[in-house]
Order: sequence, then structure tokens, then C-alpha cells
Amino acid sequence: MKTLAISARCRLHALAQALHRRGARLQAKILEFALQTSATAAVEFATVLPVMLVAYIGSIEIGSGVTVDHKLGNLSLTLANVTAETNKPLLDTDVNAIFNAAAAVLAPYDYTQAGMVLSSIVFDSSNPPNAYVVWSNAQGPNVTALHPDCKTNLSTTLVPNNVRTANGSLILGQAYFPYTPVMGYVVTGTIHLSDNNFMAPRYYISVPRTNSSGTTVTTCVNGTLSALDFPALG
Repeated sequence: MKTLAISARCRLHALAQALHRRGARLQAKILEFALQTSATAAVEFATVLPVMLVAYIGSIEIGSGVTVDHKLGNLSLTLANVTAETNKPLLDTDVNAIFNAAAAVLAPYDYTQAGMVLSSIVFDSSNPPNAYVVWSNAQGPNVTALHPDCKTNLSTTLVPNNVRTANGSLILGQAYFPYTPVMGYVVTGTIHLSDNNFMAPRYYISVPRTNSSGTTVTTCVNGTLSALDFPALG
């Protein structure tokens, strides 16, 4: 999913840059036509007008897409950062509050279309460390929480080796948004944008999570989810 997100982001930025260059040339052409009064100039203007309109509409659609993509990055970062700063076991109400508060960064876009996932990832002492999901929660359309599992090592596509620290943990914030241009003239269809961000816990080695039944999980011990009470980091 991260690879797809990077690919979509690169396409958006490349299109935006191309349209910006074309728009600058077209603006110069418009000024040139404005100074001409001959029939030839009028014909030329009529010829390039459709191209100018396409460039103008395209710049709006691509520019809006780039803005959404930047906001999505802020959303995933906010999810991970706020969760990493918790100084007590997270309850269901806490997680829901984090989702609802973080979604506000998408304004003025419709945050109800956004999918969000929060997960706690722990690492063992291997070299490179294996990564396991201790807990995970999702909110919004078209997203699913990761499956807590202390035996299946997560792929390096999702959790790269360069963020893995032996016996440590990270909070993973994931955000998804289906961007559909209002006009859909230059950019047609829906672009599925996504972004991931990691943050290290501030007060715990691994952030504890207490579910609605009162069960708390913190880490993995011998391949099993555990409520091992790590001391606070300070």
C-alpha cells in the first residue's frame, strides 16, 4: 500500500509540474494575443483556447489532489503522534477520540470518506528484528485493522527494516482517502491515496491497550500476546 501511495503521489506531482509549465507558456500566449487585433490572431486564439481550458481545469484538479495528499500525510502523522504520547493504557473511548480529532486535519475535504488505522508494532531481538502486531483499530470506509499476531513477522513493505529497533516498538498510523476530482475532465476516475507514519512511544516501551472486556495487551512474550507491565520511560 505504501508503494502504491508513493506511486500515486509521484504521478500527481509530475502532472502538477507539467501543467504549471504549460500554464506559464499559455499565459504568455494570451498576453501576446491580447496585443493583436488581426484576424489571424483571432483564429490562433480560437485554436489554442481549448488547450488553455484543459490546462486550467487540469491545474485545478491536480492542485487539489496534491493538497489532499499532503493533508493525508498530516493525518497519518497526527494519528501516530497523538497515540505515541499517551501516558496511560488506551481504552476504546480514547482510540475513538484520537480518530475523530485527527480527522479534522483533512478539512475542508470530507473526512467521513477517510479510512484510518492505528496499530502498535513490537520488535523482537533478532537481527534484523521481526515485527509483530500487538493491537490494531480501524475507523472509516475501506479499511481493516491489522490482525494481532505474535508469530507472523510483518513484511518489510509495511514496516521497513530501517525503522525496526530490537526489543522496541512503534505506533503505526495509516490513512486512506479516495480522491475524485470535481470535474473529472483531465484526471478521470478516483485516485486512491494512502500514507503511513511511524512514531515511537513517549512514556512506554510499548503502548498498552485495554479493550471493552477489560483485557489489556502490551507486547508479545514467547509468541503470545501479553499484558507485561513495562515501566514508564519517564
